[in-house]
Amino acid sequence: MNASVPSGEDGARLRAGPPANGDPAEAPLVALREELTLHPGPVAADGAPTWSLQDPVRNAFFRIDWPTFEILSRWSAGSAQRIVDWVNAETPLDMEADDVLAIQRFLQENQLCQLGSPAATALLLEREAATHSSPTQWLLHHYLFFRLPLVRPDAWLKRLLPVVEVFYGRGFYRLTGVALLVGLVEVYRQWDAFSATLVDTLSWKGAAGYAVALLFVKVLHELGHGFTARRMGCRVPAMGVAFLVMWPVAYTDVNEAWKLTDAKKRLAVGAAGIVTESVVAAWATLAWALLPEGTLRGLAFMLATVTWISTLAINASPFMRFDGYFLLSDWLNFPNLHSRAFAMGRWDLRERLFGLGEEPPEHFTPRWRRGLVLFAWAIWIYRLTLFLGIAAMVYYMFFKALGLFLFAVEIGWFVLKPLWGEIKEWRVSGFSGGRTGLTA
Repeated sequence: MNASVPSGEDGARLRAGPPANGDPAEAPLVALREELTLHPGPVAADGAPTWSLQDPVRNAFFRIDWPTFEILSRWSAGSAQRIVDWVNAETPLDMEADDVLAIQRFLQENQLCQLGSPAATALLLEREAATHSSPTQWLLHHYLFFRLPLVRPDAWLKRLLPVVEVFYGRGFYRLTGVALLVGLVEVYRQWDAFSATLVDTLSWKGAAGYAVALLFVKVLHELGHGFTARRMGCRVPAMGVAFLVMWPVAYTDVNEAWKLTDAKKRLAVGAAGIVTESVVAAWATLAWALLPEGTLRGLAFMLATVTWISTLAINASPFMRFDGYFLLSDWLNFPNLHSRAFAMGRWDLRERLFGLGEEPPEHFTPRWRRGLVLFAWAIWIYRLTLFLGIAAMVYYMFFKALGLFLFAVEIGWFVLKPLWGEIKEWRVSGFSGGRTGLTA
């Protein structure tokens, strides 16, 4: 059930200037956009309820906690102090005006407010103008990653759901399990032939075949996400191609899975691509084992091998924002897992280097804290290795001048820029003193 977010009882009052006494707690709050909606979310790890704030224009979702929900539910009060008085009187929460003002800043930064003043309009125009750049600047900023929507699949996904329903039945998955078991046994028995075929396909002709097989598998992967999301009642507004360092990667917009309160349903949507690829791999493995020598057996081999590798090595990895990451985040019920782990990892590093005695960004049990810090370091090491490899590949793929330039961009953007940003934080927090007594 959707709940509209209140946008203020009196738009003119909310868009008025600050009060005469200049107290931010009494200043009129900005009006929220009227089309925003709230959906019930899953229960948090500590047992508290959560909600998902949806921006339907951008199909974006923001997970909010109980205090934020109580504040947004009383936004029509018009000022931070009135909301605080209202919340503290009706709930066991003990809030301050700064809590409300922090939420207002978040709403403004994410363009969730109405444009009620010339200053707000000017800010939006400034942001829009910043998106325009010369072709060279656009290429420099977007060759690393950009998306190209190709189709709006929602209508035909819904229409074809009865056709693919058979693939969601328990009988089909039991049969697939048997096919996988038989296929693996046959691969073991014919291992010499399997390994010889692998060597034979390590050629330019074989690479072309693997490329076609990978394209076919990735289309099925995205259809798996799309059909499963539509089956759960989620709208699927777009499917297309994303380019990561000019390498095409298929994607499907299933953001509406945030509306699902059942964790099993969210996991089903997130795992649908990997499950689809695993099904394809199982049947392709069996086909290779049973087919006679020839073209069809060669195609089955390519389909099986490329699917197993892409599923296990890429999609299942939690270190990049692919399926494995979202599955781990949903399974742990831990939204924004990467960014929160990074924050904890940076805090731990600063404490070890400078002993600042600062409060951690979030409070967890010692076990969770150690896990997040180790996870952050694992991601950093993995990405450093990956980006160095991509940079080397870019260097050798293009002519030397362009390759050297793109190598520098890759290293500068993904390695040196984050490192320099962290060093600047050290200069501010560590070298400025803290408990260490150090001075610049």
